[in-house]
Amino acid sequence: MQIIVAEPCGFCYGVKRAIDIAQMNVKGYNTSIATLGEIVHNPRVVESLAQKGVQCKETLADFSAGDTVIFRSHGAAPQVYEEAEQKGLKIIDATCPHVRKAQMTAAAFSKEGRFVIIIGEKRHPEVQSIKAWAGKDSLVIETEDDVESLPVRDKFGVVSQTTFEAGKFNLLLHLSQEKRSGDYKVERTICTATAERQEAARKLAGSCDAFFVFGGKNSANTRHLAELAQPINPRTYLLQDASEITLSMLAGAEKIGITAGASTPQEIIEEAIVAMETMEELLGQEESMKLHIGMIVEGTVIDVTKDEVVVNFGYQSEGSVPFDQWVQGGTKETVAPTVNKGDKVTLKVIASENQDGLVVLSKTRAEADQAWLKLPEEFTDEKKVVTVKGLRAVKGGLTVAYEGLTGFIPASHLDLRHVDDVKEYEGKELEVSLLEINPEKKRLVFSRRNVLREERAARNAAYKEERARREEERKEAMDKAFETFHEGETVEGTIRSIVDFGMFVEIAPFVQGLVHISEISWDRSVKPADLYKVGDKVEVYIKGLDAEKGRISLSVKALQEDPWQAAAKNIHVGDIVAGTVLRFLPFGAIIKLNDKNEGMIHISEISEQRIEKPEDVLEVGQEVKVKVLRVDTEHKKIALSITKAKEDAEKAEMSQYLGKKGALSQDLGEKLAEVENEAN
Repeated sequence: MQIIVAEPCGFCYGVKRAIDIAQMNVKGYNTSIATLGEIVHNPRVVESLAQKGVQCKETLADFSAGDTVIFRSHGAAPQVYEEAEQKGLKIIDATCPHVRKAQMTAAAFSKEGRFVIIIGEKRHPEVQSIKAWAGKDSLVIETEDDVESLPVRDKFGVVSQTTFEAGKFNLLLHLSQEKRSGDYKVERTICTATAERQEAARKLAGSCDAFFVFGGKNSANTRHLAELAQPINPRTYLLQDASEITLSMLAGAEKIGITAGASTPQEIIEEAIVAMETMEELLGQEESMKLHIGMIVEGTVIDVTKDEVVVNFGYQSEGSVPFDQWVQGGTKETVAPTVNKGDKVTLKVIASENQDGLVVLSKTRAEADQAWLKLPEEFTDEKKVVTVKGLRAVKGGLTVAYEGLTGFIPASHLDLRHVDDVKEYEGKELEVSLLEINPEKKRLVFSRRNVLREERAARNAAYKEERARREEERKEAMDKAFETFHEGETVEGTIRSIVDFGMFVEIAPFVQGLVHISEISWDRSVKPADLYKVGDKVEVYIKGLDAEKGRISLSVKALQEDPWQAAAKNIHVGDIVAGTVLRFLPFGAIIKLNDKNEGMIHISEISEQRIEKPEDVLEVGQEVKVKVLRVDTEHKKIALSITKAKEDAEKAEMSQYLGKKGALSQDLGEKLAEVENEAN
């Protein structure tokens, strides 16, 4: 089997420069140092830098003043530079020079008054940074449909994502110019390294039996390489590293082609070549021994060395189980004490031979396979709830650990609400139910949202049940209340709620009545909240019981003396009192007698002369003397008369006059009698 590596492939200048910058600066700062986002789209590179001290943080909010931030090769928005400076961070700019050129070109187009078109992937961080430099008057065109959103402008400036496929760029540019005419200024900012790698991949893919593209699953340029090769060679495989290579991929292939994305380190390419050569040997032995990678075998422990557990599994050579393949994270110190010669164990073949000529086996992978086989039986009940542990936020959701297996929870199934930051679930134990299981594809998908929905439904059901129970108790209590309480009784109750139209008072458990706002006080301007608060004890008068409607009408006012009645006690029929004209009616006038009592003078009682209307002889605010004709306390009415008051006044005056005249005559007679007596 011939293995050919495309030239060029792997790290481009911009990626290598960014990684070198990070590695050179990690020892030069005493402060915390981290990249803003993944420095390149390759998990092994990110992990390697983390082990050397360069962490990866997603937002500037994760940094503290004095920290060092490395802007990744994809570039950053101008606002990010400003925010980092304001936060007091030390900035190391590892932006790829080609990306920087695209950013500056977009900014220049914008200053020239051109509408900026960025041809590339909308969600790619590089494209997002270019758009930020272009400003608001810009548009990202990724597909032919996006061209329809292109606005009418006189001048356009066009730049490209540096890793975009050249042919697709030309197509989208042509469609844009057809859609909107104008003055176009085009800068093909596709990196030459990208173009060279794409061309090399095209040529090599067409001359091989199988073609392998290695790189991060979220790397745009790696994905583009696979998309270019697939139509040329149907046996094109996009893999992250050598661990994903299977014998079936190599079967029947005499000539193997390899390329790698611009963010793929050389070691991944070298590991892939070694793995393919190892698998080639295993393929050659398969015919006679039927031994293949992935095969499950039964073995017996025969020895424990400093590096491995050695087993006999009936093959021409013995098997080696590295300690970390015996148990996850295993070492000699943790594994050796638990293993004894003669122990039986189920293993999985993961490599044909190591440097000592032993077949490499794995106990952990065999156990994982067995776990996959048992999963369908374990989850016969789709609503079964199990506990998983959040591992890492990835594109589209969260990876989780379950009984030695790795599963996945889509972001949309993490919560009942939209989840903005999936990372907050890393390291947390979550209760989930099964959403999808496919042992063949090693696909295990869980849902936390469904569990939360079930819990919410259970709570709602419990609430409804409790509410129904309480309602039943309330009905029983109300039925008993209508037998126990009677209209006209006075009872003590507790205020349970105050509303605009009154307040509800509990006079027995589950038995509440309404004190309407009109029954709270004789003063209609008073509101319930002015006098009472929830929880207050209050004496109430049972004004009405309506068993049919289940209503109890209560009154506080009924237990208080009517201010009108109290004031009216001082007003008696026949009294002459002073009053003030308040207002007129067609048939009389209303007179204010005091703060609580008013009376009415019928038009016939206003004047001795016939009048058409009261205001002919009276004025509002006029003080008048009136005689009380009637006091109707039941209907709160007082009848008054001005004419009767005048008549009584005239009679009194006449009586006084006549009384004085009689006394004068008597005095004169007495004087005359005295004179006569003196004369005699």
